Amino acid sequence: MNAIMFSVAEGLSGVLADEVKQRLGVQAEKVADMRGSELLRIPAEVDAKAATGIKTCEDVFLTLGRIRLSGQLVDLKSVERMGLWGSPLREALDVWSHVRGQAVVKRMTFRVVVQAEDAAWRRYRRSDIVLAAERGLIEAGSSWRVNRDEAPLEIWLQQVGRELIVNVRLTTNVDRQHGGREVEREAALRPSIAAAMVWLSEPQDDDIFMDPMCGSGTILLERAVMGRYELLLGGDVDPAAVQATLANFGPRHQPRRIERWDATSLPVPDSSITTVACNLPWGRKISEQSQLPALYKNLLTEWSRVLAPGGRMVLLTSEWDTLKDAAEQSGLVIRRSVPNVRVMGRRADIFVLSR
Repeated sequence: MNAIMFSVAEGLSGVLADEVKQRLGVQAEKVADMRGSELLRIPAEVDAKAATGIKTCEDVFLTLGRIRLSGQLVDLKSVERMGLWGSPLREALDVWSHVRGQAVVKRMTFRVVVQAEDAAWRRYRRSDIVLAAERGLIEAGSSWRVNRDEAPLEIWLQQVGRELIVNVRLTTNVDRQHGGREVEREAALRPSIAAAMVWLSEPQDDDIFMDPMCGSGTILLERAVMGRYELLLGGDVDPAAVQATLANFGPRHQPRRIERWDATSLPVPDSSITTVACNLPWGRKISEQSQLPALYKNLLTEWSRVLAPGGRMVLLTSEWDTLKDAAEQSGLVIRRSVPNVRVMGRRADIFVLSR
C-alpha cells in the first residue's frame, strides 16, 4: 500500500494536518487540490481504523497506486487491465474489512467513482474511465456486481495532473455526516467544517462551550463528540432552530442547555464562557448587507462580555472587514485566521479571537 489518503474541505488542509499530527503522531502531506477539496496522505503503516476517527476530514481512503495518463484511448485499456486490480486490491480489501467490520463476499457489490475535470488533452470522458474500471474489477472479481447508485465497496479514481490515484474508500456517507442529524436545515454547516472550528478552539475538559446562534446544533454536536467538557450552551432566536437542535441531540451529551434567546442579549453571566463558536450571518444567509456592521458589533460586544479571560472565540464568515471592525470595537484581538474555506460553493474565513 502506498498511503492512507484524506480528503478535506478546501482551505482546511492545515487544520487537518494539525489534528492528524496530534492524534496519529504523523505528518500529513498535501497531495493535490481537487474541485472544492484537498487531498493529504500519511504512511499506510498508520492504523487505518484510527485514521477514520479524524473529525476534520470528509473521507478516508487506502491508496492502491497510481496510473499515468497519456490522454489517448489506450489509457482506458490500461485502467481496465492494470495490475492494481490483483494483489494490491486483495490486500486493501483486508484493511477495508477490518475498518468497516464487513466481510468480503464472493458476489461483492461495488461502485466506481471518478473525480476528473474535463481536459482538452484527454480524448475520452470521465464516464469512459468509470466503465473501464468496472470491466477490470468484474474480470478480477469474477462474480462481483456493479451498483452505480450505492454499494458497500467504493473504488475512487481521482485525477491529479496526468495521473489517476486509485483508492479504496474506507469511510461512508454516514461517516462523512458524523452519524447524521435527525433534522437537517437549509444551509446547515458541514460536520467536518464544524469539527475544524471546534479543533481550532483547542478543546479542554473544563470547557463551557457556547454557540449563540446554533441553527441545527452542528457545532455543538461536534464539540460534544470531540472530547470531555463541563457544559454545552446553545440558543437561537428562531424557535424552529431550537427544536431542531434539541431533536438532533436527543437524550445524548449531557450536561447541556439549549434555549431560545437573542444572541445580542444573552441570559449568561459575565466572563462565564470559556469558548464561543459560531457560524455568523454572511453571504446568502443575509438579506440586508448594510445591517451587518451594526449586527456584528452588537454580537461581538455581547459575546466579549460573557467570554472568560483566556477564552477563545471561533467565528466563520466571509465578511472580513466587518468582523475586523467589530472585533476592534469590542476589545477582541484576532489571533489566527484560516482563509478561503469552501462552504457550500462560497469562500469564507475562520477567525480565532480572544479578549
